[in-house]
Amino acid sequence: MKLKLVLLQSALVFTSCTAAGLLLCNQLSQAQGQQPAANQAPQVEQQLPAALEEILKKWELESSKIEKLEGKHIRIEYEDVFKVEKQSEGIFYYEKPDKGRIDITGMDIKKGAKGKKIDPKTGQPYQLRPGANECWICDGKRIFSINEDEKSYEVFPIPLERRGVNIMEGPLPFLFGMPAKTAKERYFLKLEINNPQQILIAAKPKRRADAANYSEAKIILNPKTYLPSAVLLIHPGGKQSTVYTFKDVVANKSRGIIRKLFTDDPFVPDLADYRLEGKVVAVAGEENVQRPVQQAAPVQQATFKVPNMLGRDYKTAQKLIKDMGFESKVYPGKPAQKPDQRIYHVYDQRPVPGEAVKPGAVIHLQLYTDPSKQQN
Repeated sequence: MKLKLVLLQSALVFTSCTAAGLLLCNQLSQAQGQQPAANQAPQVEQQLPAALEEILKKWELESSKIEKLEGKHIRIEYEDVFKVEKQSEGIFYYEKPDKGRIDITGMDIKKGAKGKKIDPKTGQPYQLRPGANECWICDGKRIFSINEDEKSYEVFPIPLERRGVNIMEGPLPFLFGMPAKTAKERYFLKLEINNPQQILIAAKPKRRADAANYSEAKIILNPKTYLPSAVLLIHPGGKQSTVYTFKDVVANKSRGIIRKLFTDDPFVPDLADYRLEGKVVAVAGEENVQRPVQQAAPVQQATFKVPNMLGRDYKTAQKLIKDMGFESKVYPGKPAQKPDQRIYHVYDQRPVPGEAVKPGAVIHLQLYTDPSKQQN
């Protein structure tokens, strides 16, 4: 799987990748340093302006017309502590109601190439690097998170009561459809731009699960289609951010780029040479559902191995560990000194990934700390 796909929540029409990316970067400069939203949603629903209510309704309507969606994307990750800009590209594919695939491949960086973002203190552009190689697949019953560089993967079964809606829980929100009611329940929303050329909505998460992944999102919609053309995600802490822009988006095409690239079902990954990480639980009563190659146990049984949390931010790691039936404790470790050492991300864990443990075991996580906060 050399190419990487990104799952999207609604139909996207690409108007101008560069313009959208630059706009979101400008918006990012205003949002840096903001704290994550509250962990719990307020009981009273947010009262929105009439213009934003109308946009949400039209967005929902246009998304509901999509049966299939595919296209290309560019992902740019900014690490402001080390002034690094990582560039990736890939394709995405979606089939209603809950199948999706996202492939992401790090770009080849040409010698002498410079980043788009400029360090305001030095006036120098960020250092360019290729992004990681990843893949995310949802077959409607399970979610596969695949690390192409390490040839490893994790599987997260979707409970029966969650199927059909889980597509909005993917790694890139807002792209496969967002019902107006859901949007208001999950986010504090603000309409920042509304003109014939573009619509810009800022969204701060109310739910703890969303806030663990990003403190704020900004979505650019095409006013003619009410479909996203770009998305900015500001990471918790405000020192990292990710911008996605989209192009060559096609809706409801019977045979598009995915079917040309994959002779087999694109939602059934070939994992014969990949290492299974973490705990896998198959849903009882689904003996005919295809299972990962490494999972030889009967469908009702589960294997309990320590999940690999290395490289994850601590909030996401703790949530995943809890969802898998384990406990976790975090500890401050050494200060981040290199671009690949991300602040408050896990660099060591005990027990080690893959070790067999009993349900409820405590997993100890050691984190990179902020070097600017180290005492002399």
